[in-house]
Amino acid sequence: MLNKALFHRFPNLKSLLTRLQYEFISMLNVRRDLLFMNFGYTAHHQGQEPLPLKPEDEIHRYPLQMYYHVAKGVDWTNADALEVSSGRGGGADFIARHFKPRSYTGVDFSWKAIEFCRAHHRLPGLTFVHGNAEDLKFPDESFDIVLNVEASLYYPNLMKFFQHVRRVLRRGGHFVYTDLRYEEKVAEWHSMVEAIGMKVVHREEITENVLKATELDRERRIWLIDHHVPRILRKQFYHMAGLDKDSLESAPHLDKRRYWYFVLQKM
Repeated sequence: MLNKALFHRFPNLKSLLTRLQYEFISMLNVRRDLLFMNFGYTAHHQGQEPLPLKPEDEIHRYPLQMYYHVAKGVDWTNADALEVSSGRGGGADFIARHFKPRSYTGVDFSWKAIEFCRAHHRLPGLTFVHGNAEDLKFPDESFDIVLNVEASLYYPNLMKFFQHVRRVLRRGGHFVYTDLRYEEKVAEWHSMVEAIGMKVVHREEITENVLKATELDRERRIWLIDHHVPRILRKQFYHMAGLDKDSLESAPHLDKRRYWYFVLQKM
């Protein structure tokens, strides 16, 4: 309830507290344990075949599958791509390897995250820069694809972000976007997406897929928190990860939020 109240009544304070948590994560000196920060995605329970992965990627299966699901809806051939809020770079590294765009730029507000990415993700055409989602410092029509995964719920001014996305996209370019909102805010959120002024090519609710991934990935997430977060902070991080460590019977949760995926095109 406190988390929800902060989102609704004090969004700037919630954004600040979340950014402090994120900066803490960005400072963790872990290489392979923590490359992704999304809830994850799976459709295995719906009969979909698992995504073939390299052995070293297997520990990140569910959050990596989120990036695959979001990215597969557009053509990356010869594309110049931008990921806003690229975090620790796991998604950027995967898309650069799997979809092979011409260039891929990750931008993030955390200098620690950018330093980590520059040190650990070194591929041709893959770069990381410091920046603000609500004030993107790129020329108009610089990119063919803009990608944003589970980050915009913490932006103080969502429309500023959307306006910059539209500005930096080339005509015909795509915005691939996924995030979650409290149930009573979903209609308002969808209206804001439609107000960007781009064609909504695809929209899909994936709440069930995200919850199932969180359930299947439960033990790894608990291990990460127990090994890297001070005990006094762990309860908040369990909640942030959609988990209740003290109850094995407790289902993973999104705190009454719904998760959606969008593909938009600048016409």
